[in-house]
Amino acid sequence: MDDAEARPLDEIDLALIHALQLDARAPWTRVAAAIGVDAATVVRHWSALREEGLAWLTAWPTPERWASSTDLALVLAHPGASAEARAALVRRPWVLGVDETSAGLLLLVAASAGLPQLGERVRDLETEATVLRMDVAASVAAEDSTWRLRVLSAAQQRLLRSERPSVVEGARPPKPQAVAEIAETLDEDPRMPSATLGARLGVSEATARRAVDRATAAGLLRFGCDLAMPAAGFRRGAVLWARSADPEAAAARAARLPEVHRAVVVVGPAPLSVSVRARSLTALPAIERSWGPDVEIVDRWTVLRPIKRNGHELDAAGRSIARIPPRW
Repeated sequence: MDDAEARPLDEIDLALIHALQLDARAPWTRVAAAIGVDAATVVRHWSALREEGLAWLTAWPTPERWASSTDLALVLAHPGASAEARAALVRRPWVLGVDETSAGLLLLVAASAGLPQLGERVRDLETEATVLRMDVAASVAAEDSTWRLRVLSAAQQRLLRSERPSVVEGARPPKPQAVAEIAETLDEDPRMPSATLGARLGVSEATARRAVDRATAAGLLRFGCDLAMPAAGFRRGAVLWARSADPEAAAARAARLPEVHRAVVVVGPAPLSVSVRARSLTALPAIERSWGPDVEIVDRWTVLRPIKRNGHELDAAGRSIARIPPRW
């Protein structure tokens, strides 16, 4: 696929993506009822979105799983890296995101074996690019898979959720190893039928379905849908660095803003890092004001283009052109 401008998403596309952001495993008939079209139309639109790289399903850790199993760092690298070096950065499975910004390449680096491993991985990046700065995350209030289009009405969202299977109150979530196996299996296809999942895991269809429902209800698994942002009109992005007397509360407020797709508290002099997407950079002052009067913005970087997001390499139009399964 070349870097020609992506076609604009139509109303059905946007409604379908929002529905899958809310419940990626919902049956097509339920999705169709929620957005007001027939199931055949839903399937046709989804097939076109996938083939064009305009939308794709995600299976991603929740904040609970990040906090219990992962160390993260925001790494700023010199923007002068060669095309070959950038490609090598993108291919690393533990580099979860890459954005080209006005300050340089901003990378999201993950490690599961503690801070020493995180440090080793950041040093390893020096083989491709000069590391200018490293900020270790203390907590994650929001990340890309939590962002929503906000297209469906409240009534449509209720209809989408109305037939979700209920989880027995007090039911224990699956053990961590079982959750990891489910997540790894569904990573290749979050809509994998429960019968197929059960066969892959060596359990019955009913057991597989209950395990997914319990893990999701416990906040251990999250499924959603990502998209080429320019095709939805979100052609501008920025990274805001800020201070507040209560960084955790400020990060939580940022996570509720409709323009914010990543909010991280880091260890540093400007402990709040918030990434926003908008239709125009003229929206930034209003976004900053809505964040709250106790937040002091100390730096702003313009996102020139996203290069990788949550295991997908993106072209200049924001479309997914390659899948690099995240492993950390």
